Amino acid sequence: MLTEADKLQFLQKTELFSELPQTELKSICQIANEVAYPADATLFEEGDEGDSLYLMVDGEVSIIKAGTEVLFFNEKGYCLGEIALIDNKPRSATVKTVKSTQFLRITRHDFYNAMAREPRIGSGMFRVLNDKIRRDLEIQMSAIRKEIAQEESMRLAAEVQQSLLPDQEISHPYVSSAGYCRPANSVGGDYYDYLRLSDNSIAIFLGDVMGHGYHSAMVAAMTKSCLQTQIPFDASVPEVMKAITRVIEDSQTFIYMTCCYLIIHPDNRFEFANAGHPQMLLYRGDNGDPLELESSFMPIGFSRFSESESEQYYSTEVGWHSGDLLVLYSDGITEAFNPDAEMYGLERLKALISEKRHLSPLEIKAEILSDLQAYQQDESVNDDITLVVAKFL
Repeated sequence: MLTEADKLQFLQKTELFSELPQTELKSICQIANEVAYPADATLFEEGDEGDSLYLMVDGEVSIIKAGTEVLFFNEKGYCLGEIALIDNKPRSATVKTVKSTQFLRITRHDFYNAMAREPRIGSGMFRVLNDKIRRDLEIQMSAIRKEIAQEESMRLAAEVQQSLLPDQEISHPYVSSAGYCRPANSVGGDYYDYLRLSDNSIAIFLGDVMGHGYHSAMVAAMTKSCLQTQIPFDASVPEVMKAITRVIEDSQTFIYMTCCYLIIHPDNRFEFANAGHPQMLLYRGDNGDPLELESSFMPIGFSRFSESESEQYYSTEVGWHSGDLLVLYSDGITEAFNPDAEMYGLERLKALISEKRHLSPLEIKAEILSDLQAYQQDESVNDDITLVVAKFL
């Protein structure tokens, strides 16, 4: 418990009462009741009636606005709850103790009586409010500076991620392409690439890292680095898949990636592996129904969190003919929603490609993206969207 001398000494150091003479301070001592709260206790809730102000003697509190902790204070003499006394409105925030905390509490009735006797309390209130305005402005400026810095970091990260994508399409005697990648946020976890191999073959890779954001983008960048390192050494489907698995499984956190890797050979065949990714669609000649090249393996990174052994990758071989069309895509397309919460779906995608298959890869890509945008209307994008259209010549 505080003695009267302790209270006097404490009140004299507060912004609110520092100008008062000893006689008036003694009267304030009589109305300032000592209260103590344990850790994680609530002084008042947002929306409560403002019936008292509190002066912090010792401890720490958190200020909670709309369910979010926004500030912490542990300053002796800090004033809480005075605004509600002045404007006679409900509390604008919730205040909770972080640890055991002690206050002096003055009710609205006692405070107004004291201010009627001693106008200098009004000057003290002005200083308290002025100090809070300055502090709030500083906090807001700091938050703005952080936001600007974060936006700049996101912009640079987006530029870096965009640089991971191929800077030109495949333009080869036997295949041409059109690719597209749009992250849900500034950066994402989708990534595709084209790679020319030493035997005049063309490799295509499309991966979708779990989630989207910085971490997913970093794994996508690591995947590109892995491909660039592995391809010159051994570009075969099993070895590339094993190399990517090592990259993902070396991560120190739970993350996985679905992906397709295929090699298109000049002798009318291609080989591929699909690890947990949506089926690739291969349209033959004039046949409207595509051959669906489905996954044969778990998403990369799953095996380390299961009792099963690591995947033993192998390639599946398929023949190709002039006029065939191959489409790779991420589930950001088929699982996109319209305002009625209905998914775009695989059947709609297949039907559209079948109808537009006579067009060039660039035109088919544009038709898919246009139809997807029309379907979504103004619905927000929740996942990265990636698409690669390849036509055999």
